[in-house]
Order: sequence, then structure tokens, then C-alpha cells
Amino acid sequence: MSNQPIAIAAGGMVIGVLLAVAISGSRVDTKISGALQRAEGTTSSAVTDATEAMSAQLAELEARLSDGAAAASEEAEARFAALEESFGAQLAALSESAAAQAGAFEAALADLAAAAVAPVAAPEADTQMPSLNAIGVGQTAVFAEGAVRAFVSSFDAEANYAKLSVNGEMVTLDAGASTSVSLESGDCAVSVVGLSDAGVEVGSDCGMSEMAAADVPPAPEEGYTPGSVALLSDGALRVFVSSLAQDGKSARIAVNGIDTQVVNSGASIEVAAGDQTCNVTVTGVGNGMVGLEGACN
Repeated sequence: MSNQPIAIAAGGMVIGVLLAVAISGSRVDTKISGALQRAEGTTSSAVTDATEAMSAQLAELEARLSDGAAAASEEAEARFAALEESFGAQLAALSESAAAQAGAFEAALADLAAAAVAPVAAPEADTQMPSLNAIGVGQTAVFAEGAVRAFVSSFDAEANYAKLSVNGEMVTLDAGASTSVSLESGDCAVSVVGLSDAGVEVGSDCGMSEMAAADVPPAPEEGYTPGSVALLSDGALRVFVSSLAQDGKSARIAVNGIDTQVVNSGASIEVAAGDQTCNVTVTGVGNGMVGLEGACN
């Protein structure tokens, strides 16, 4: 029996096996390739969906942040405006308070100034010589029985000086100052005792030495010293003693006020006290005192 058919059969089986293997490998590759393609498509779609979802979430977050920032900005502006308004109101109140305090302070200063002026206007310094009452421009004060004449040329009460023509000689004197005058009996002085809007009060000791001592009342045993106040006639008369003449012939006093005048020893002056008419008398000057009496009716 020939072996050829067996060889052909064996060769056919081998070829069949190889064909089967080849066909089977091709199908496997096709399946693998399809599976990979399907996996890639699924992955790409998933990535795309995730990216789109993340983009949407980011957009939403940005929108929320933008809205929140706008709201926060509006709230900050509102708070700043309220703070500015409150601060302005506080400044206005503080300004009004400061203005009120300044006004009260100015009023207090004015009261103090008014209180300080009164003592300054009190009686003038002692000139140690009798004088006439205030006289104006164009008037003449006469002393020593006409031997001394002081003519008032001009005066300025605020500047506190006066221009006098004393026996023809022009002099300018401040309040309290004197000028010397020569007489046959000796030298004497003419003084500006005081100045006011009413005029010039001129004083002089000229001719005083020629007055008889008998004409001068004796010094009082009891009286009032310069700077003291005498209350007379049940308090109706308030007499301030400004100064005393060294020769004991006169005293400078102010009655119910601050305007002073010289009253000779033994002389009286008439004053009004309310609806009463009163008299103040200088009963004597000496021993550093002045005797005073007062009566009203």
C-alpha cells in the first residue's frame, strides 16, 4: 500500500490547522482593535463631559464671586457714607460747643474788664493842695487872690494831659504833675489834679502861707483816714476819703460815687441822695484824719 495518500492527508491537516490558527488570530486582532476603539471613544466622551461640567461650574463660581464682590462694594460704600455723615455731625456739634464756650469766655472777660474799670476810676492821687472844680477849655483858675492865673488851653482826658497858660507861660502837664510859679512871697506850684470829660481840675498852693491859721478849724480827735468810707445820715451818704492836704485846710472826698472834689475845712457841700437833699461838712482836717458830718431832709 502506498504512503502518498497518508502524506497528502497529513499535509492537508497541517495546512488546515495553520489556516484555522491564522483565521482565529485575525478575528482576535479585530476584536481587540474594536474593543480599544470603543474604549477610546468612551474615554474621550467622558473627558469631554467632565471638562464641560467643570467649565460650567467654574463659570457659575465666577458669577457668584462677581455678584458677591459687587454686593460687598456697595455695602462698604454705604458704611463709609454712614461713617462720614456721623463724623460730620460730631464735628458740627463740637464746633457749636466750641463757639458757645468761646462766647461764654468772651462774656466772662467783658465782665472782668467792667469790674476792673471801676477801681481804676476811683479817686485820684493826693496832690497835697486844694483845687477848683473841673473847668473847661477857655476857663481860668485863679489862686492867691488873682496873683496866679491858670488858663485852660486844651486837654485830652484819654491821653491824660492838659495844656495850661500859667501867668502867660504855656505848659503841658499830665494828671498829677505841677509847674513852679514865682511870686514875691516865694515860689509855689500849680498842678493838674485830675482830668475827666467834664474838664481839668487845677490845684495850687499859691497864697496858702498867707492865710491866717485862725481861719482853719482844729484837727479832729476822731475822724476818717484816707482810703476809708464814712456812712452818714443813716447810710444815705457814703463818703469816700481820697486824700488830705498837709496843711490841714482841705480834704478830697467823693460822695455817693467816684467823682472827687476838694472841700475846705469848715465848708459844706450839698448833694442829692434819692429824693432827699443832703449836706456834707468837713469839720476839720489833721492828725491824718478828716472830720465829717452829714444831714439830710
